[in-house]
Amino acid sequence: MKQETEQFKRDYLPLQPAMQRMAEALLGSEEDAADVVQDCFVTLWDEREKLRRVVNREAWCITLVKRRCVDLLRKRKPTVELDERTMARAEEESASGEERLRVALQMVDRLPERQAQAVRLKHLEAADTERIASEMHISTGNVYTLLSRAYSTLKQMILEYEKR
Repeated sequence: MKQETEQFKRDYLPLQPAMQRMAEALLGSEEDAADVVQDCFVTLWDEREKLRRVVNREAWCITLVKRRCVDLLRKRKPTVELDERTMARAEEESASGEERLRVALQMVDRLPERQAQAVRLKHLEAADTERIASEMHISTGNVYTLLSRAYSTLKQMILEYEKR
């Protein structure tokens, strides 16, 4: 175990300054960045067996930091900007709050099943990416893909709705 610990320290601790800079650039907070980097190091340690196959440690660590920062930013702001703009357009066309909600839910219902499920979890149940991934039995990357495709489709639906 001691040899494994020393190897980990040699391989990953020198990457901490670059990871910290990336997190600070994305989050704008030294304290939040330090928390994210610490969390990343816990993950690195927990997954140290898998890391033996990693060719470019620095790229892998920076990518891990970026993903954690994005997750943190999304938790702080529960909706995606594209979705807010999309829903704002639908709201401008509708007269009442209930009508806007009805139209939005109808649009979500017209999405492919998995995309609709991801959107409902994200926006109706305020689920974070990890919870959505867990409930849908998919990776967090697939959650982002489903939501991105759903928002793109919703944007088109809203543009068509506005043409009426």
